[in-house]
Amino acid sequence: MTLGQKLKEIRKRFGLSQEQLAEIMNVSRQAITKWETDTGMPDVGNLMELSKVFGITVDYLLKDENHLPSLSMRKQLDAKKYPDKLSSYSMILKEYYPAPWEVFVLSPTKKINGLEGVLNVFTAGSYWLIKDVSDLSPYYLVKKDQLKLLVNIRDWTMEVMELPSDTNDKRFSLGTTRFVNCGKLKL
Repeated sequence: MTLGQKLKEIRKRFGLSQEQLAEIMNVSRQAITKWETDTGMPDVGNLMELSKVFGITVDYLLKDENHLPSLSMRKQLDAKKYPDKLSSYSMILKEYYPAPWEVFVLSPTKKINGLEGVLNVFTAGSYWLIKDVSDLSPYYLVKKDQLKLLVNIRDWTMEVMELPSDTNDKRFSLGTTRFVNCGKLKL
């Protein structure tokens, strides 16, 4: 798989248009087209930025390998572009995941281990509550066709993680966090 084929596949797996990827990378759409068609090559700075944005190594991008790993993406958002933090969430989701994407609100809860369970009993449930509210940023399940993405927006940074296509839409666990689907968001 060439660098261009990998970039195109990565872009499509995140449901990004060439324009959106160009905005994330601060380059022109034409540059993205050249990279994806292997008629141009990103410079070292852009390769490093691609690596940082998608959580993959430059080595992986340049290697002739056919398998793409599970992907993640981190995008710094422009706070000045949005009127306030609360209404910005739906604006951001509408901008990056317009119809036919479906967006669902998730409720995260942290799994607790045995020791934490004992602490939770002795604190009458307060330990669980403190651990659970340590991250109040919103989480979303975004899906289209076979693509399923976990989206988190925190401190003007959007983090997107690709989920396996067989992930249960109603409830699933990732690491030490359980997510429960609270319903579809109307954008």
